[in-house]
Amino acid sequence: MYKIANLIWLPIQLSLKQPFKTAQQYTTNRELTLIKLTVVDTISHLTAVGIGEVQSFTDFGYALENQRTSREIITSIITPFIKTIAFHTPIEFADQLANQIPHGSFAKAGVEMAVWDAIGQLTQQSLREMVNGVNLQVPVGIALGVNSSPTEIKQAMVDGYRRIKLKITPEVLRQLKAQHYFEHFPEQKFSLDANGSFAQSPNELLYDLPQNICFIEQPFTSHDFVRHAAFQAKTKQVLSLDESINNLDDIKTLIALQAAQAVTIKQGKIGGITAALRAIKLCHQAGIRPWIGGMLSSNIGRAVDLALASLPEIAFPSDISDSQRYFEQDVSETSFTQENGFIAVPNQPGIGIKLYQEIDDRLAF
Repeated sequence: MYKIANLIWLPIQLSLKQPFKTAQQYTTNRELTLIKLTVVDTISHLTAVGIGEVQSFTDFGYALENQRTSREIITSIITPFIKTIAFHTPIEFADQLANQIPHGSFAKAGVEMAVWDAIGQLTQQSLREMVNGVNLQVPVGIALGVNSSPTEIKQAMVDGYRRIKLKITPEVLRQLKAQHYFEHFPEQKFSLDANGSFAQSPNELLYDLPQNICFIEQPFTSHDFVRHAAFQAKTKQVLSLDESINNLDDIKTLIALQAAQAVTIKQGKIGGITAALRAIKLCHQAGIRPWIGGMLSSNIGRAVDLALASLPEIAFPSDISDSQRYFEQDVSETSFTQENGFIAVPNQPGIGIKLYQEIDDRLAF
């Protein structure tokens, strides 16, 4: 039996090496909230400190929960509640949290992540082992912003990334099709991420795409399951939903409407590791291909994504770039390097992250 002894959070900002542009946002600094909590084994009286991160964004451009909202939910709702409960597993913890607090997916995910980390340390299991992952290294892709240069794309190919995701708008896709761009690289796998930017644009741009495009991610707005379903029924092109998926009910809606043939799983957005595991299982059983998406996370979130990407049901290379890809400096001494399009999954107990001492000092209880 486990209990939570204490919890604190720390706001941080990570500077991007270069701005990252999507159809919705222009990001130069990534704001995150780090979570630190202590889990007590009430039988052995051993304790472990777990680390997590809250991956909501600064504004409301991507989801209706931002960093400020997440912190308020953690302070005023989650922290008082979790100090009153006992649980046997991280999944039981997540279920109690979800039953008590139906909202605040990002906030719950960050706290639950720290619980998985602490219990992994107490039981001497890596997160990969805890979630029944099978692969010791996983294939990864890279996400490039809107209007990425040909040089950046060619460098990603040289680096060996197994899939290159291009952020697009209707105008960008029109230009790429006019240039027959993808046909120039027939052996390279691409995906296209529209971030809902085709809401007012003709659908014909999305037809007649070459076979080396694995899928199109979120062409229409987040609430428009019906339009996605209608388009998926008319095209051989695989659609993958992202912004539409914020909880397990959205997964069930996707399955019921057959709104896409693939789905982007982001544990930080869907409510946590437990919710992500259930979403992956539901989709796989329904014949929908799940894969792990990225959230411009630090190495903490990257380690979690690697563990989830090690599951046998994952259908496409995940959006998990090399640790050196985005930030001037990350939060941890632990880092992840891709080699020929693969990254090794952490095998240390828990999440397997060692923070820089300066960050650890700032998280002192």
